[in-house]
Amino acid sequence: MKTGQPFSRREFLKTTGGALSLFTVATHLSLALANATEGGPQRVKRNSAPIRRLLDEMEAKGYQFLSVPRKDGELLYFIAKATRSRNVLEVGTSHGFSAIWLGLALEETDGRLTTIEIDKERYDLARRNVKEAGLSRRITCIRGDAHVEVTKLEGPFDFIFLDADKEGQMDYFSKLFPKKLVPGGILAVHNAIRQAHSMKDYLDMIQKHPDFDTVILSATMDDGFCLSYRHRVS
Repeated sequence: MKTGQPFSRREFLKTTGGALSLFTVATHLSLALANATEGGPQRVKRNSAPIRRLLDEMEAKGYQFLSVPRKDGELLYFIAKATRSRNVLEVGTSHGFSAIWLGLALEETDGRLTTIEIDKERYDLARRNVKEAGLSRRITCIRGDAHVEVTKLEGPFDFIFLDADKEGQMDYFSKLFPKKLVPGGILAVHNAIRQAHSMKDYLDMIQKHPDFDTVILSATMDDGFCLSYRHRVS
C-alpha cells in the first residue's frame, strides 16, 4: 500500500538501518535460478499492449485502492519468475494490481495464484480486472477474512505475499508456517518501512527467526518489503 509523502533519502536510510542487503537477495535469487530445471516452462508470448493499457489504468487509480506502486509490482513479478514459483498466495487483493503482476509471472512458470480479499466491491473489481488481463485460469480470487480463509487452503506455497491488515502479521505467520510455506520459499510483507510500527512484533520475530534469512528491501526509496527466505536446511 502507498501511504503519505516520499521520505527524503537520508530519512529513508535512517529508517531502514542503512545500506540494504541486496547481496543477500541477489544470492538467493541466483541460487533459485541455478536450481531451476533445464526443461522448465517455455517463454510465454502474449499480446502485451492490452496488458500495459490495463496496468496503466489500474496504476492511475492505485492510491484510491491502496495498491502497491508499479515498481513493487514489477519486483513481485521478478521474484516470482526468478524463483520459478508455482504455487503463490496473496493476502489482500484490493483491485488486483499486484495479482496481475504475479499472474503474468506465473504464465512463464506455469503456476497458480490464490488471492484473498475481504471487501466485496474490491473483490468484484479484482475479478473483472483479472478476467480482462486474460489471467482467470491462473488466478483464483477468494472473498473472505484472510485470517479464516488461509486455514482452509491446502498449500503448501512457495511464495506468499502479505498486504492486508498490518497488525495481523503474527496471526498470518502462525497459520502459514511451517506447514504452508515450503523450505526454500519466500515470504514477502509489504509496507515494512512506512508501517513498521504496526508490525513491530512481526518484524522483530522474523528477523531473529532461526529458519529464515530476512532483509528489508525497497524498490521505490519510499516504502518497501520485508522479504524472508525459509532455509532449505534447518
